[in-house]
Amino acid sequence: MSAILMDDVIARVGTLPPLPDTIYRLVNVVSDPASTLAQIVETIRYDQVLTAEVLRLCNSAYFGLARSVESLDDAVRLLGTVKVLQLVFAAHGRSMLSRPQSGYGLPAGALWSHSVAVALAGQHLARRMQLSQAGLLFTAGLLHDVGKVVLNEFVAQEYAEICRLVTDEHRSFAEAEALVLGFTHSEIGGRLAEAWNLPPVIVRCIRYHHDPEALPAPDALVDAVHLADVVCITLGVGAGDDGLSYRACAAVLGRYGLVESELETVEADVVAELKSVQALFAAQ
Repeated sequence: MSAILMDDVIARVGTLPPLPDTIYRLVNVVSDPASTLAQIVETIRYDQVLTAEVLRLCNSAYFGLARSVESLDDAVRLLGTVKVLQLVFAAHGRSMLSRPQSGYGLPAGALWSHSVAVALAGQHLARRMQLSQAGLLFTAGLLHDVGKVVLNEFVAQEYAEICRLVTDEHRSFAEAEALVLGFTHSEIGGRLAEAWNLPPVIVRCIRYHHDPEALPAPDALVDAVHLADVVCITLGVGAGDDGLSYRACAAVLGRYGLVESELETVEADVVAELKSVQALFAAQ
């Protein structure tokens, strides 16, 4: 067992920048099923930096729109609310998630690519699982591995032992983390989400995405993020060494009458869409 204390790791949380006010407000608006399109646009429009970034992306050659996008209202009308929200959250997440995570075997940009892929997969699964909160799932998917940003430096110190457990004992990376460190990146991510005052449903998705059965009662959004994570790890998208010995929870599949082979269709959709998102941001 490692001598690392969770309090030492939590202290590191205080050194991370908080979520921008606009992103925090937007997460709360999206989390409310009663929110309207006007409320979403109103939340973004007074943030000059975020608005400029969205308009710059919308006017890129990638979208090839017939006319220029001059306002957020234009962007939403031409691209749709979901696409604009994807641009907003992906743009912010890029700065936070793009650094290399050597403790997890992830080069620069890999964690961001994985997080975006999980966010996209969550939206595809929402349709299959008949869930209505696709925008909320995108946010939860993008942030599900934020604990790795905090825990990275600590995992690096114990990396060899964690990998030994994964390789020799065929444990998942999360199980190996718990055995060596005494806690996992999902637990740390949940603590970080609480420190950011994110909605409880997003906190749950982050904290339980590797172990949805640990919840007192099933949560459909947590289930969707779990399955989305499995889809992207199976694809090998930014999974690093965390991708070894990881399978979908049988109880979660059973709740929705799914089998693992059915996730392959989602995989194909995610690969195509992720390439488009990566090309869009690479062009900037």
